[in-house]
Amino acid sequence: MTRSSRYGIAILVTALLAGCSATGGPPSVPIFGSFFPAWVICAVGGIFVAVIIRALLIALHIDEHLPAPPLVYLCLAISGGIVLWMAWSGVV
Repeated sequence: MTRSSRYGIAILVTALLAGCSATGGPPSVPIFGSFFPAWVICAVGGIFVAVIIRALLIALHIDEHLPAPPLVYLCLAISGGIVLWMAWSGVV
């Protein structure tokens, strides 16, 4: 085995183990006795953020000037979910 292939294997193993958490499982929240993954809660929260921003844009008459409203609202939902995830995990 050459030196570069050993480094390649070490990098591959490190990359695979990087997703493992120190607590031994995925971050989850108990809701009514069931454990829900935290990313699901953040994704639903991102959708709520997009709905609230959509209502605000409609009230301000900005919605009618958007070039591609479905794409804009999809991006808002994704961005809202990412921000909620970052807040949840303590990055922000």
